[in-house]
Amino acid sequence: METKIEINKEVENNKRHYYDITLLVDRPDFIEWIVELRKKWKINKLFEDYHEFYSHIWKISNKNWGLFKKDIEKVRQSFGRLPNFDEVIMYALAFNEIPDGIYKSCYLETIEDPADPNNDEKYKYAIIVTPNTIKDDLAVVLKEFKQKVKKGLIQKKSKKVMDEAVVNYEFELGPNYAPPPNKIANIVRDRKWYWLQKKGDSYRQIWEKTERKDKTFDKDGVTKAIKALKKRLT
Repeated sequence: METKIEINKEVENNKRHYYDITLLVDRPDFIEWIVELRKKWKINKLFEDYHEFYSHIWKISNKNWGLFKKDIEKVRQSFGRLPNFDEVIMYALAFNEIPDGIYKSCYLETIEDPADPNNDEKYKYAIIVTPNTIKDDLAVVLKEFKQKVKKGLIQKKSKKVMDEAVVNYEFELGPNYAPPPNKIANIVRDRKWYWLQKKGDSYRQIWEKTERKDKTFDKDGVTKAIKALKKRLT
């Protein structure tokens, strides 16, 4: 029986993120890793609750969590992904579905001073960009960063310092991340077709059961879409 990793329907609201996740979790070699790691970690039933999952990993030895995270890192590196995919891999491995919001193509990270971690005046902030970052992502995170700086400085009641702290922050992206727009637009449909075909449906059967709004002119459109997705999963 084929192992399909479910993606929460809410993720469909950001088709670019859905696309990025799909291109990892539907890879046959990724699924092979997942099957093996489920055996290793005795995950016989997928979890819904995070605390139950966490307890399951820790129940034998408190060293297990570190070993589990190393397995996640190993999988991620095997497929050339960055740490923003760690939670995607963890949920693919141990949970019923990959939830909305855990995958971020760009995000803000707070860096504490190791010598004084509770002193927020010594915090540094890093905007983490990835190969999947686009300008719109960066604009959202930059806004979040400015709000965080303003909030901290408002508490010091210095409007002049507050304004000066955020006025000069700018950004510039390098080469654009630009997946084909039609592939992004149709990724939810194409993934559904891909898995129907994996489960034994013919291209014609898939085409006939497709809703009108998603239908191609004929079954050849289904064939092309599935073959194109398969190619991207290698």
